[in-house]
Amino acid sequence: MNQTTDHQQKAGTSAAPNAQLRSYFDFADDAKEVEFKRHDTPTPWMNYLSNGTFHTMMSQAGGGVAFYKSPQIWRITRYRFFHLPTDRSGPYIYLQDAASGSYWCPTYEPAFSKPEQWKSAHGMGYTRFEAQQDGLAAKTVYFVGPYANSLIWNLTLTNNSDAVKELNVYAYAEFGMMEFMRELQWQCYNKHQVSVQYHEKEALVYKYGVENQPKPDETPLIYFAADTPLYSYDGDRDEFIGTYRSESNPAAVEAGGCTRSTLLGGDPCGALQFKLTLAPGETRTVNVFLGAAMNEEEIAEAIDLSREEDFVARSFAALRENWSSYLSRLECRLPDEEANRMINVWNPYQAQRNFQFSRNISFYATGTFRGVGYRDTAQDILAVVPFDPQAAKEKVKLLLTQQYQDGHVNHYFFPTEGWDPVTSIHSDDHLWTALAVWDIVAETGDASFLQEAVTYYDGGEGTIYEHLKKAIEFTASKLGPNGFPLMLRSDWNDQLFRVCRKGRGESIWTAMQLGVVLLKMKELAPLAGAPGDAARYEELYAEQRKLVNSLGWDGKWFRRAVMDDGRFLGTDEHDEAKIWLNAQTWATMSGMADQDKGIQAMDSVRDILDTELGIKKLHPSITTFPDPADPLTNYNKGTGENGAVFCHANTWAIIAECLLGRGDQAYKYYRQLIPGVAMEKAGINRYKAEPYVYASNLFGPESDKFGLANVSWLTGTAAWMYVAATQYIMGIKPVLEGLRIDPCIPAQWDRFTVNRKFRGCEYRITVENRSHASKGVQSIRVDGQLIEGQIIPAYPDKASVLVEVVM
Repeated sequence: MNQTTDHQQKAGTSAAPNAQLRSYFDFADDAKEVEFKRHDTPTPWMNYLSNGTFHTMMSQAGGGVAFYKSPQIWRITRYRFFHLPTDRSGPYIYLQDAASGSYWCPTYEPAFSKPEQWKSAHGMGYTRFEAQQDGLAAKTVYFVGPYANSLIWNLTLTNNSDAVKELNVYAYAEFGMMEFMRELQWQCYNKHQVSVQYHEKEALVYKYGVENQPKPDETPLIYFAADTPLYSYDGDRDEFIGTYRSESNPAAVEAGGCTRSTLLGGDPCGALQFKLTLAPGETRTVNVFLGAAMNEEEIAEAIDLSREEDFVARSFAALRENWSSYLSRLECRLPDEEANRMINVWNPYQAQRNFQFSRNISFYATGTFRGVGYRDTAQDILAVVPFDPQAAKEKVKLLLTQQYQDGHVNHYFFPTEGWDPVTSIHSDDHLWTALAVWDIVAETGDASFLQEAVTYYDGGEGTIYEHLKKAIEFTASKLGPNGFPLMLRSDWNDQLFRVCRKGRGESIWTAMQLGVVLLKMKELAPLAGAPGDAARYEELYAEQRKLVNSLGWDGKWFRRAVMDDGRFLGTDEHDEAKIWLNAQTWATMSGMADQDKGIQAMDSVRDILDTELGIKKLHPSITTFPDPADPLTNYNKGTGENGAVFCHANTWAIIAECLLGRGDQAYKYYRQLIPGVAMEKAGINRYKAEPYVYASNLFGPESDKFGLANVSWLTGTAAWMYVAATQYIMGIKPVLEGLRIDPCIPAQWDRFTVNRKFRGCEYRITVENRSHASKGVQSIRVDGQLIEGQIIPAYPDKASVLVEVVM
């Protein structure tokens, strides 16, 4: 049963030629940028500007939101996620001809009058706009540098006309009330407790003074300043924008100047006005700073620092150098330019932002409630380990503070906000950490990490290894009637809470996840000084493996779960939800599947679940199963967790195919979800999301919007896709003994190269595939010397080694 033809016909109705995509955007790979030729992308295409403390999410048309540490309690500016007009508000600049009164914005939006020429670009930690109108050229670079907690607006103006230009330049930001949910609920009272005042440093200072804040002593003051003499200003949004107007036609701009308003209660904003005169051919630079500081003294210091002559240039250079150094940890050259672009630049960039923000705030997520998800963050760590193992260690330790002495963990938590965690208990959450810890030890070679002490959420402390051991013990103590782990609240698929509401539902997938963890723990136990634990891990693994291959096998694929009433989920006996992707992939990833069953299961994935836009999460989609009065999900057919292409889960299919040695199939699954490739197949106005970062899911073929991408940027797809590409397709995988080289590639590839920094040494790897094999290493030479096996040892005393691999 192969559905690919039907899927292709349905998606093909919205397919677009490459030329249409390129009318919107193009990649500048040498600069590590994506360039936009039109502002009106199907959705706002975002970038994240951050130094780890001060953050801004910004679109290709200038919309976006700034926040300090947390978008829940210290959101500085307003952004209206689902309202029209789309993508408002943002950190805007208005350029006005003082003689005619006409004005426009270098960001294209929001002024009604548009520039004659315009383009923008997202780079690594910055966004740039270049525009021209009536002989005035403007280039604006927005970024957050490492030396101050501020968004820097670096505006360069050039008079390309033959006449002198008298200009009014306005910088504008609409301030929010910081606590987003309280603003929605109580703004009628809270707005009377905020203020915007003029500061002697020619700046505006916004104070959020609302009572009963979660952390009032840590709430910053917000300053808005520039390095150019200030002509006028406004702190009252009503005065700057006016009544029944918007950012498109501010009253103060149309009147030719700000009103010098301040604010003691009301709707706050920051508006700075500068007067400039540019002779023909003259260039002037204005730098604006939207920043956070804890008191008036720190504000003065920050403004003085920002106005130093080389501050902006120095900050931008440091930002560029930081990202250049970060991305240099792994660089590849494959015979596929789209893959090179993703693996070398955009995938690790996205993965780092996931690591930083979890699932907190994006164009799709309002940043109101998610905090730090335990399972999400544990997986995000995997793609950061190769680049910043110390940050990965700190994140693991933060997660483990949420573990209880019995081994379970809080589902998500709020370390910045200090709110109570979400305490629902899921069968998978606590197990993910072991994968991250194993990766850290493999990357660094430092087993002492296992002995570091971390407190438990309910008191006491244990070593990191003891935390991981307790996670396994918790699962082993929560087995159901059939012997599989109990589902508890749910497993990775949150929608499965409906199969276990009576507490008897079991997760066959969690048994497989446990299998992956047990194999890791068997290797870690001796390093942690507990070699005797390995036998218990082997025993538990064997028990679960037997169950997976017996009760878990349905004949052509593996079953997904056992429901409260004892019926299996994911069986050919049912009319809906017959086959589930994760049970097939993790059966192989865990090594639990008998070889013939693993191959048959992945063949079923290919024949039943695969489409040209990715693999469906399940099939057929659910409408009435198991009970029309209480179906398993409320998602529409082909959406979300109900028959959509769940990109996160697709990554595990890539890994499974690599483990089976089927490189062509693995690469098909990988390549068809490269965002730009998927967009070209679906059509830009169907796909809609960014073509440079992964989305969480695409609507599936049972939807009338097959190919619509949802929830981009902050998704586990980023981490696992990077792991799949680098460790399984390219086969460059750190292990406890060194660096394993075991590629699984398309047979047509002749060669590829990788530069990988590992334990203090740069491995310059060339893989030759003259025999056109998909899997199998014939020989490996390091600096000309033949080594046995596939594992290259660490060379801490060498700056670099040359590795020659023949397949």
